[in-house]
Amino acid sequence: MQSPLNDWQPPLTPRLVYHWLHLLRYWVVVVLWMGCISALSTDPFSAHNTHRYIDPVLRWLFPDLTPAGFVTAHTVIRKTAHFVEFFVLGALVFWASRRGRSPRWQWSWSAYALALSGTWALADELHQAFVVSRTASLWDSAIDILGATTSQAIIYVRSRFAGRPDTTRTAPGLNSNLEL
Repeated sequence: MQSPLNDWQPPLTPRLVYHWLHLLRYWVVVVLWMGCISALSTDPFSAHNTHRYIDPVLRWLFPDLTPAGFVTAHTVIRKTAHFVEFFVLGALVFWASRRGRSPRWQWSWSAYALALSGTWALADELHQAFVVSRTASLWDSAIDILGATTSQAIIYVRSRFAGRPDTTRTAPGLNSNLEL
């Protein structure tokens, strides 16, 4: 027979509930985006199938495009999609790690964003290895990681220059309110 003292659990305080809801608010967005990336790694979005979506748009935009041009444009669009997917993932993971806290930027938040994005890039390519119409490629993972790294670089640069006064409008020592 167990004592009632052994079954005691701390009560859910409003502060603890708020903390978990606050975390969930940020990380659900990241998980949903990761799900979108996984969905884009399935058969309907393979190179063999996406020409049905991409080629009509290319024909409309560039009616004189050669067959070799179609292949090149198709490849550029698909690789750009890899870059953009993971650019967004890197930014979202940083955003979820920061959760509105100060300062604007910390190494740990960027490192976590890069680690999670890189891991997801490799997992995404592993997933594609098991989809018949897809081809797993470490080059695609490299493009994915480049996208996440670029997002972190932009966040870092933006945080370094955010909040600085704009000195380009008037020359030093001149009053911008003077009328000529």
